[in-house]
Amino acid sequence: MDPMMRLGDLIDGFDLQIASGDRGVELTDLTDDSRQVRSGCFFVARSGAEADGADYIADAVRQQAAAILTTRAPPDGKPPVPWVRGRQVDQALAGELAQRFFGHPADRLRLVGVTGTNGKTTTAFLIQHLLREVGVCCGLIGTILTDDGQQRREASLTTPGPIEITRLLAAMVGHGCSAAVLEVSSHALCQNRTAALSFVCGVFTNLSGDHLDYHSSMDDYAAAKAKLFEQLGEKAWAVINQDDPFAPRMVQDCRARVVGCTMDGVPEDPQICHAAVLSRGIDHSRARFDGPWGSVEVRLPLVGRYNVYNALQAIAAANTLKSVSRQLRSSLGNCPQVPGRLEAVRIDTEASSDSSTFPTVLVDYAHTHDALENVLLALRPLVKGRLIVLFGCGGDRDPTKRPKMARVACRLGDRIVITSDNPRREDPAAIVDRILTGVPDDARSRVHLEIDRSRAIKLAIEMANPDDTVLLAGKGHENYQIISDGAGATLKHHFDDREHAKAALRR
Repeated sequence: MDPMMRLGDLIDGFDLQIASGDRGVELTDLTDDSRQVRSGCFFVARSGAEADGADYIADAVRQQAAAILTTRAPPDGKPPVPWVRGRQVDQALAGELAQRFFGHPADRLRLVGVTGTNGKTTTAFLIQHLLREVGVCCGLIGTILTDDGQQRREASLTTPGPIEITRLLAAMVGHGCSAAVLEVSSHALCQNRTAALSFVCGVFTNLSGDHLDYHSSMDDYAAAKAKLFEQLGEKAWAVINQDDPFAPRMVQDCRARVVGCTMDGVPEDPQICHAAVLSRGIDHSRARFDGPWGSVEVRLPLVGRYNVYNALQAIAAANTLKSVSRQLRSSLGNCPQVPGRLEAVRIDTEASSDSSTFPTVLVDYAHTHDALENVLLALRPLVKGRLIVLFGCGGDRDPTKRPKMARVACRLGDRIVITSDNPRREDPAAIVDRILTGVPDDARSRVHLEIDRSRAIKLAIEMANPDDTVLLAGKGHENYQIISDGAGATLKHHFDDREHAKAALRR
């Protein structure tokens, strides 16, 4: 049954006043996006980073909004719909109103929040998988998809807005979920998108240079991430990568119980969770995991030390909700492939074809210098022939990482193809020029330029021999490119690295 609530019941107790209209009007939905307004909807005209929702009130009224919430005074004369005013109408307020409207679903779920620069998606996928393996129905909100316990849908943001989050949590409750895992971005934390949620567990994966176009410094970036742990209550758990230099900042103002995770040496404290890589293959890692669940050795179908770390933190987080010890070996052994995270590209071949004549082609989301380094360090000892690395950098984003990515690629790769990523409103050639400033002089002969990403993928695969490995980095699961429309805005058009790689392999 769809929710319904009287306007007065929804706003009672908040610092809001009805400036005009009937407090008894029935609301059948609420939204902070004027494009989603329909009859019976309460339009929350909140302030935003790039626009003010109050500028779209007229559109909401035309689309038969039942009532309006804004900081602005009503227009002269009697407004056409009930008009509610507040001193501050922001994401935090939107989240609190949504929780009341949808029946406080966040209080009926055990919420796990995962934050960090790299590893959020894989860690969140693994937490959901581990919990489901021990009988906990668990939803997921993340970069790649949302899973409400019944249906999986492609995601548009790592962390949606507060109303959409609450709507998804309400659907999870309706579908029998008792837990949910959320990837929590620094933008979401800064903008209070998750301020109305009570997490029982927070996970910090790591912190490295990214989003410095939004955050003024690494310290500000770290402070944004730390907000998740400041939000935790005393009975909650904080699962912390204690090998990361920013770990102390995460727990500086944290009241929760801290679970430390490490892969450095063997901890003296038995309460600290530890993992060690025992052996590595091109499609797996054999590892040992030690913690409150005991000690278990596993053949993990994920590649690289960083993925073993992701698995360690996922185990630690899942174990705070329910013991995972009995199912751990089998659960980790059959964990899912996360789309776009060292995902192998394969094509169907005729029976007479020899698959050994094809190079290994992998697609990965690595779009920071730290993530790219982690992936290449994982692959380097496993590659039989050459390691061919294709990457670009997104436009309208932190430009300081561009030369850093070039230096990492040239240090760990044998052949480098520099191309376009999501240029957005920037000139792709200018982005490439900035990347090139990081290419050492002695590596220039190994570097190839091709701004057109489709042709670049074709070039990288055609230069590969059967023993070579080709890494297509930067876009991973994304099936689009964002480019300028030439008039100051951007267009999103279909583009999937996996599709273009398959076409190149078939040739």
